Amino acid sequence: MSGRLDSTAFVSKVDEAWSMKESDLRPGVIQIAFEKLFGGGRGVEKFSTSGLRFVKLEGGAILVEQNPAKKSKWAQLANSGHKVAWVIRDRKYLARVIDGEVIMLN
Repeated sequence: MSGRLDSTAFVSKVDEAWSMKESDLRPGVIQIAFEKLFGGGRGVEKFSTSGLRFVKLEGGAILVEQNPAKKSKWAQLANSGHKVAWVIRDRKYLARVIDGEVIMLN
């Protein structure tokens, strides 16, 4: 047998790599990103339009701070001194983090 990978094995490896990225979106990983986001750690970026800070996560997700200018209960919570952030991927909210407590939404 040659050292080449057949197409079935290749697809299996790609699926495995994707699942690994999906599974990296665990509460512990999100909490570490949350600490970076609000503690000023390395890897914190800002959106140029809104100025909101965010941290990139595996699998194309981001952890972004709550926009305090909004008129939601979450913005009110952020304005009252709580640290509120959201995990978002493909415009879907996957988790909410309030003062370090991760609530998975899906």
